[in-house]
Amino acid sequence: MREIEMILRTMLLLVLLVTAPAAKAHSPLVATMPADGAVLAAAPDSLQLTFKGIARLARLSLARDGADIPLDMDHLMQKATQHNVPLPALADGRYKVRWRALSADGHVIKGTFAFTVGN
Repeated sequence: MREIEMILRTMLLLVLLVTAPAAKAHSPLVATMPADGAVLAAAPDSLQLTFKGIARLARLSLARDGADIPLDMDHLMQKATQHNVPLPALADGRYKVRWRALSADGHVIKGTFAFTVGN
């Protein structure tokens, strides 16, 4: 009887250890378009952020030389793995994108990426 109990406890421990990493998955950002550091000949029509899992984009900003550029915020808080954000016409220059999202497990994830339009 003790052997069975010990086997069951060991199996339970193994199950908990194997499933623990899945519980901590935060849906990290896996790709952006434009890519971080990209130099583009022409301005993009949209920004694309792709997450590993479902995420709600909670905040997004775009700046050129420290000046914020107004964006269409209709995309905020929608559940998706890929978020497409339309852009206004962009002049040549270096742009920085700051984003913040909520992963499916409720954790806040955030980051930045930059791209350049023109030379």
